[in-house]
Amino acid sequence: MTVSCHDEEDPIATTSPYAKYKGSWLGTYSGSDSGTIDFIVNGDGKIIGDVESNGFKTQELTLKGKVNIHGELSMILVKTNDDGTEEDIGSFVGSVSKSNGSGTWVNDGAGGIKGTWIASK
Repeated sequence: MTVSCHDEEDPIATTSPYAKYKGSWLGTYSGSDSGTIDFIVNGDGKIIGDVESNGFKTQELTLKGKVNIHGELSMILVKTNDDGTEEDIGSFVGSVSKSNGSGTWVNDGAGGIKGTWIASK
């Protein structure tokens, strides 16, 4: 009789604390300017996205930021200049839940205009 023990540990499945925020978000912003925002929250909470402004149609505007494990979100509004350099000109801040988010924005590059935003995924 031969006895064999094979002790294999089951891998522990870990869930990222950012999993509930991960994905593509679409929304709008309004106030002193209006337009659309779309951003992606990655598995580590980092955010990248785009802004389409109704008032500044010729400017290439992007978002870069992070959401923390509590859903508090902070994104820098970035303008790409004609020479390809990037300039931080404002911010979008707020909070997100599993499927909805909202907050405020400011564009210091346009004289401090501001307003609110909403998004969902």
